[in-house]
Amino acid sequence: MNFKLKFILGVIIFFSASFILAQKNVYFDFSENKIKERLKEDITTLASEEMEGREAGTEGERLAVEYIKSRFKEISLEPVFGESYFQYFNFHGEWKYTEDNKLKIGEKKFITGEDYFPMVQSGNVSIASNPVYVGYGLKKNELEWNDYEDFDDLSEQVLVIEYYLPDSIYEKLDISVDESLHKKFEAAKKHEPGGIVFVNSLRPDDDPYIDLRDRTERMDIPVVFAGNQVYEKLNKHDFDINMALQVELKSEEFTGTNVAGYIDNEANKTVVIGAHHDHLGYGGPTSRYIGEPKIHYGADDNASGVAGVLETARYIKEQDFNDNNYLFITFSAEEKGLIGSRHFTESNAYDMNKINYMFNFDMIGRMENNELVMIGTGTSPVWEKIIPETQPDHFNIRKVASGIGGSDHTSFYLKDIPVIFFFTGIHRDYHKPYDTHDKINYQGQKEILSYAWDLIAQLDKMERLDFTETRTDQPRRRRGNDITMGIMPDHAFDGDGLKVQKVLDDRPAYKAGVKDGDVIIALGEHEIKEIHAYMRALEKFEEGDKVKVIVLREDKEIELSIEF
Repeated sequence: MNFKLKFILGVIIFFSASFILAQKNVYFDFSENKIKERLKEDITTLASEEMEGREAGTEGERLAVEYIKSRFKEISLEPVFGESYFQYFNFHGEWKYTEDNKLKIGEKKFITGEDYFPMVQSGNVSIASNPVYVGYGLKKNELEWNDYEDFDDLSEQVLVIEYYLPDSIYEKLDISVDESLHKKFEAAKKHEPGGIVFVNSLRPDDDPYIDLRDRTERMDIPVVFAGNQVYEKLNKHDFDINMALQVELKSEEFTGTNVAGYIDNEANKTVVIGAHHDHLGYGGPTSRYIGEPKIHYGADDNASGVAGVLETARYIKEQDFNDNNYLFITFSAEEKGLIGSRHFTESNAYDMNKINYMFNFDMIGRMENNELVMIGTGTSPVWEKIIPETQPDHFNIRKVASGIGGSDHTSFYLKDIPVIFFFTGIHRDYHKPYDTHDKINYQGQKEILSYAWDLIAQLDKMERLDFTETRTDQPRRRRGNDITMGIMPDHAFDGDGLKVQKVLDDRPAYKAGVKDGDVIIALGEHEIKEIHAYMRALEKFEEGDKVKVIVLREDKEIELSIEF
C-alpha cells in the first residue's frame, strides 16, 4: 500500500474518530506547548505532500476541506449550511487546449503546446489559407509608416504579425507589450482576417508566456503564437504556402468548497473568524517560482490561517462569550480572486446583517521581530481604541486603515462590516514551493492568536460595532493617468461587460448613479466587453470630460452621464 493511499485511509479513520468525539464534550489543554502542538499538527497536515498545494477545485482541496470539517466536528461546532459544513460553488478555470487543435503548413504538422500556442483571444474556429506577413501589424501616425498600406484585401487571410516591437518604438509610443498587442488586434480587425499568427523574429530567445487564465474578449478567428520552427518554415517559402489552422479551447468548470462551523448563542449579532484554505497547487501563473511544476505547500499561505481559525474555535468553545454568535469559516478560491468569500457574502446562506465584525487570518505564521500588520483599522472607530489597549508590550504593530486588500476580509468590508486582517508579511518563500511547515514560527503564531483572543474577549462585552468606510487609493496607471470611475470590478464575472462589485462613495460613478451589481457595457464610444477594454477606455479621457456610460441593470440598458 503506497503512502498516499495510507494517508487517505488514515484521514477517513480520523473522520470517523472525530465524529465519535463530537458526540461528547471535548476539552482542550491551552498550555503554551499544547497550543503549539495543535498548530503544528494542523499546519503540517494541510501543507503535506498528499494535499498537493490545495488548489481550489482539486482533489487536494477535497482532502483539505474534509480535514477541516473533521476538526470542526471534533470541536463540536454546528454546521452552518443546513445539515452540512460545506458550501459549494462553481467557478471557471483557465482555458485549455482540446485535441482538436492543429497547425499544418504544406505537409508539415506542428505540435500544439510545443511548436505553437493558441492564445486566449482566439475563437474556436478553423481556417485554410495562404499566410500574409504584415510585419509589426500597426498603422500609427506617430510611427510614420503603415504595415498594411501595400495590401488591398486581406479578408479571410491568415495574418502573420511580429509579437514584439523594437525597444525604440515601445519608448516612442510609451506603451507596454500588452498595449501594443491590443493595437495590433485593433488594426488587424479592420481588415477582417481569417486568422492571426504571431511570430517572434526580434527576440528568438525570449518567447512570450502565453497565459490562458485571462478572461479577455475573444475574437471569431483562430489566434496563435508560433515558435521558431513555424516561423522558419513560413520564411523559407516566403510565406507563399498553404496553412491550415484550427483552434479549440475549452474552459472547465470547477467546484470550490467553503467550510463553516457555528457556535449559536442565540445572540442578535455574530462574529466571523475566517481564513482561506486554498493555495496554488503545482504553481500556475501567480507562482513566483521559475522551473518545472512543483507542489506549492502553502504552509504560511494559508495553512497558518486555517490553523488559527481552528485553534480560535477550540478556545472560544470553552469560554463564556455569550453576547455574540461565532461563525468559523475557511474559504476556497481566494487565490483565484476572493471567489469563495464573495460567494458566501453574496449568498443567502447567512444573514449578513447579523455580522458584527470579521477577523481574517491570512499568513500569520512567519512573524519576525515581533512585527504584526493589522489591516482594516479604519473600518470601525473601536479599533483605534482597543488595539493599543490590548497590545502586548513586545509587539510592533503596523496599522493599515483600509478595509480593501487582497484577502477575504475585503468581501465582508464591502458589506459594510468592520474587519481586521492579521498578517505577518511577505517573505522570500511567498508563492513558491519553499513555503513549508518547518519554517513556521509557532511561538509567534501562538502569541498572535492570544492577542486576537484578548480582543475577542473585550469585544464580546461591547455593543455592536459601528462601521466606517475607508478611503480607497486606486493604483496609478503606468503613464500617470489618474482618471478613474471609482468602482471595484468583480473579477469573477464571466459575462460580457465589466460587473461593478462596489461603487465607492463620492466618486464619479457614485455621482453618476452607477450602482453595485451594474454591468458596464459602454463608456463613451468604447464598447466594454471585459476589464481590459474598460482600462483602455479610461485612458482616452481627461479630467473634466463628460462621458456617456451604459450599464445593464436587471437586464435593462440604462444610460448615465459621468464626469471625470
